[in-house]
Amino acid sequence: MYLDRIINGGNGPLLDEWLKFTDARQRLMAEDIVNISTPNFKQQDLSLDKFQEVLGQKVEEQQETNPAEPMSFDDISLDVETPRRGAMFYDGSNRSVDQLMTDQAKNALMHTLAVELLRDQYSQLDMALKERVS
Repeated sequence: MYLDRIINGGNGPLLDEWLKFTDARQRLMAEDIVNISTPNFKQQDLSLDKFQEVLGQKVEEQQETNPAEPMSFDDISLDVETPRRGAMFYDGSNRSVDQLMTDQAKNALMHTLAVELLRDQYSQLDMALKERVS
């Protein structure tokens, strides 16, 4: 019980959810890049703005109701959407290699940031556990 509160308290669950989002988004962008020259292929993406909004609402809701309880993000759904930016081609697709590569680089940086923050959190926990008196 106590160890569960330590591990699932703080921003650990939040960072875990962030990693799931960036992983799913990276997979969609990789599929978009692979199929960029496929006729009638529609790009798919996960909305970063919507995800951040839902995540922020969950955090605020948690802090208002019971901040001592670990956060749960089980009910967050990742809705795939078709982005409508860039020039439309004759087949109705809106492919832009430059935009896809830019989005992929940004997503990779967000993923790396979340990994580093989570690694730092767990290394601090590991140091605290190793320093205890047996």
